[in-house]
Amino acid sequence: MNVEIHKATASDADALFILNEEFNGAGCTTLERIKEMLTQNNSETVFIAKHNEKAVGFCCTQLFESMCYNADYVEITELFVDEDYRRNGIAAQLMRFVEQHFENSNVKAFQLFTGGCNQGAQCFYEKQGYCKTTEIMYRKR
Repeated sequence: MNVEIHKATASDADALFILNEEFNGAGCTTLERIKEMLTQNNSETVFIAKHNEKAVGFCCTQLFESMCYNADYVEITELFVDEDYRRNGIAAQLMRFVEQHFENSNVKAFQLFTGGCNQGAQCFYEKQGYCKTTEIMYRKR
């Protein structure tokens, strides 16, 4: 399925809000917060996929720069495709678009996290060329 993908702007906020409610659940964020992040957050880049002008998916990325390394990396923090549009190659198109977006920058690696039980996502990411690591993530809330 052909989709049009672009870097999201504030004009995409309404559509992203609806998709995010499907993905993360109601009340996770507000429309105002999405608009603010799209215009003011310099470390996050959001990409949106549209089919016939309808928003059908998105991908959020965070750029990580560190004094410890010569090269930067990008973490793919969210990847979502509307259930009605899955299994049409949209997620793969989003991933390729994201990687190409950072191609001429100082980014030399991409990383992402997914659930340990999410076998479908793990299989998908491996098909995209990502390799499972043995690193362990710790979190404190």
